[in-house]
Amino acid sequence: MAGAILWSDFLAGSLIGLREAVEAALIIGVLMTWLVRSNRGSLSNWIWYGVGAGIAASLVVAALFAWVWGGLESFEEHEALFEGVLEIFAALLLTLIIVHFIRHPSARELENWAEEAFKQKHGMGLFLISFLSVWREGSETVVFIGAGTEGTYAIVGVFFGIVVATGFAYAFFARGMEIDISKLFKITNVLLILFAAGLVAHGFHELQEAGVAPVVVEEVWDVNPEVDSETTYPLLHEKGAIGGIFKALFGWNGNPSLLEVLAWCGYTGGMLFLLRRGSEKQRRMQNGDSGQYA
Repeated sequence: MAGAILWSDFLAGSLIGLREAVEAALIIGVLMTWLVRSNRGSLSNWIWYGVGAGIAASLVVAALFAWVWGGLESFEEHEALFEGVLEIFAALLLTLIIVHFIRHPSARELENWAEEAFKQKHGMGLFLISFLSVWREGSETVVFIGAGTEGTYAIVGVFFGIVVATGFAYAFFARGMEIDISKLFKITNVLLILFAAGLVAHGFHELQEAGVAPVVVEEVWDVNPEVDSETTYPLLHEKGAIGGIFKALFGWNGNPSLLEVLAWCGYTGGMLFLLRRGSEKQRRMQNGDSGQYA
């Protein structure tokens, strides 16, 4: 079921691209709206210069990542250790993003930041805000794709997610379309929590392969039977129609160790608890705040 695996990478890439690009697009949109309302539309070029510089810097990060990671993979005896550390690092970075968006700033706060940046550095302040926003999202995307997916289909998915995010931002700011951004972020947060849990679990799997993490129970279950033909796999097999998609999106393993299962369940349960508690607290504090953008 090679097609299912390719599509699963595409979906994972799309999710990451959408989530990262939506944040950057909304920040840029809020800045552009602030310029129009404050009669400073002539300064919009500074924002677009920042966007362009952020994209260029992200491409540099991607090139450096590919070069460094390619060099590390040449040390075959340490490959599992490097992959495990990278996946856990990517999961940590993704966790910080999720926690950040549980306590995300309102559009009014972003406008206050822009006002302060303009007072201190004029157009260069707007350039720095847009540059850092785009560069951060682009760099995070590089790490997530490198650690959690394989093949070019994930990269295609990232670009697809970016296009969709751009469409959302255009409809929201230029056309005045009512989009429940808050609900969109809640859904993508849950999906990203499951994605990060997969990174954590597979990271521990690689550390076990490297002999760094203990193997208490080698296999909790096993739905990866040997097959005679590579074209037919059971549905829940890691290369099956369902298992292949779950593996790319949520870190599904057909024969996980006890440590992998505990890591996946512990991370998922803890993050969903934090997400729910943070959402409830935010709803109580900001109920009725029309300035909220997510």
